[in-house]
Amino acid sequence: MDPAPKQLWVLYDETCAFCRRCCEWLATQPCRIPVGLLPAGSDEARQRFGAMPWLGEELIAVDERGRAWVGPAAFLTCLWATARYRGWSYRLSGPALAPLARRFFTLISKRRARWSGWVAGDADCAWCGPDTLIP
Repeated sequence: MDPAPKQLWVLYDETCAFCRRCCEWLATQPCRIPVGLLPAGSDEARQRFGAMPWLGEELIAVDERGRAWVGPAAFLTCLWATARYRGWSYRLSGPALAPLARRFFTLISKRRARWSGWVAGDADCAWCGPDTLIP
C-alpha cells in the first residue's frame, strides 16, 4: 500500500474564472497537508511539471513523490486534503457514489466556460442574462 501524500500541488487553468474561484475556495479551507496552488500556465508549473500530458487541460493534483491524479480523481484528492471534506472524499470515491461523482465532475469540467461566465458575473453568460445575475 502506497503511503498517503504529505504535500499536494494543484495545477489549475488560470484563464478560467470558475477554476480560479475553486482555487480561492480551496485556499480558504483548513487542510491536513500543505496544498500549493499553481496556475498550469505559469513558468513554475512548466518547469516542475512540464512533462505532464494533461497540463493546462485538466485539473491535476500531484504529491511530493510525483504521483498524479487527473480530472475527477484530482477533485477527490483535493477534497481528501481538506480537514472538513476528507470524509466526503471517501464517500464519493466509494463504489456507490464514484460513478456519480465522476459524471458530475466531468459535466462541470466540460462546461466550465459557462460556469466561468456565471462566476465572473459576465452578462454574456450562456446560462444567465443581465437580469438573472446574483449580486
